[in-house]
Amino acid sequence: MNEDPYKTRPLTRYEKARIIAGRALQLALGAFPLVPVKPDDTPIDIARREFEAGILPIIIRRKKPDGSYVEVPLKDLLKLIEEIV
Repeated sequence: MNEDPYKTRPLTRYEKARIIAGRALQLALGAFPLVPVKPDDTPIDIARREFEAGILPIIIRRKKPDGSYVEVPLKDLLKLIEEIV
């Protein structure tokens, strides 16, 4: 059986922006950083490095046209990007 295209579609720039912005907000509100922090880092810098390292435990929820949802772990989408490159 074919794999669900919603699970194999690459991460969009909007999803990436939402992930980084959401994580930056968490960091600004006092969340513990998952990467080493440099003295001049902003929450966005830290969130971007966490995203690029692929260590964020985030699940992307994608809505289908019929109204149902597909939940895909961020790690799976980042693996797809690495396979393409």
